[in-house]
Amino acid sequence: MARRKIVFSGNVTDADIKLMRVFKTVIDCSGLSAAQAELGVGASTISRQISDLETRLGVRLCHRGRGGFSLTQQGKIAEAHIDRLLAAADEFSTNIAQLNKSLVGQIKIGMIDYTVIDPRNPLVSAIRAFRTRAPDVSVNLMTGTPAEVERGVIDGSLHIGIVPDYQRHPGLGYTELYSEEVGLYCAGNHPLAQRLRAKETLRRDQVVEYPLVHRGYFESERLRELKRSFPVGTIAHQTEAVLALVGFGLYLGFFPEHCARTTQFDFIEVMPRSFGYATPIMAIWRTDRLQSQILQEFLDLVRAPQGA
Repeated sequence: MARRKIVFSGNVTDADIKLMRVFKTVIDCSGLSAAQAELGVGASTISRQISDLETRLGVRLCHRGRGGFSLTQQGKIAEAHIDRLLAAADEFSTNIAQLNKSLVGQIKIGMIDYTVIDPRNPLVSAIRAFRTRAPDVSVNLMTGTPAEVERGVIDGSLHIGIVPDYQRHPGLGYTELYSEEVGLYCAGNHPLAQRLRAKETLRRDQVVEYPLVHRGYFESERLRELKRSFPVGTIAHQTEAVLALVGFGLYLGFFPEHCARTTQFDFIEVMPRSFGYATPIMAIWRTDRLQSQILQEFLDLVRAPQGA
């Protein structure tokens, strides 16, 4: 007689939540071996816990063993559901703690890379003030592309995102934090550098002959219009990669002026009146989470004028 397949009843226990967190940690660490240090237990224990979760859910979540770690198709689908459940559980814990008027829990913030080093960014001072006001709340930071940060805010894995103002989503709240100055740069050894040092008057059509580092994600219409005339030299997703590729003298590139000041490379701005511009940097959040006292407290701090 064939063994009857276990079907998940839908009742989620604390033990289930714990197993799901183990499973997510293994995914984030890309395998059992790397997850051992994070979880503080051996690989055999982790494997057994994943097996327990598979038994509870009635599906095979992943392949693990000598061939390495990989998610099954069902595991990929389950991961998305688990992400939403864990985010909801964290939100529940935070909101229940607020019934006692105590700020306990965590706030997760996502931002694009190199944003935090801009002296105009109020995030650092806001985190410092928030830690004083709510010492029992842990502050978690992650970096990613604007789309990754937005996706995290939308799916609930992030409470707040810090992104350029390049598109608006229904259901998200937006507030401008500051304005970021962006320019077109070349390295000191780029063919344009000598002409710029000689104070030669360049025309726009002379500059757009040179290949440019393009970003591998959606950008504002203003920046896309500026880049449209340049040949694509290469594509990069992270600002650090853009800085390196431009700094090596291989390409031109657009990036914030504060990056040019803080990097080890010798950068020269190219025709700032033609290619320079300012872009608003926004804090974004899901409007249906505004009942969270922790979110409200942090938003008040991050939106406050610097030095206030």
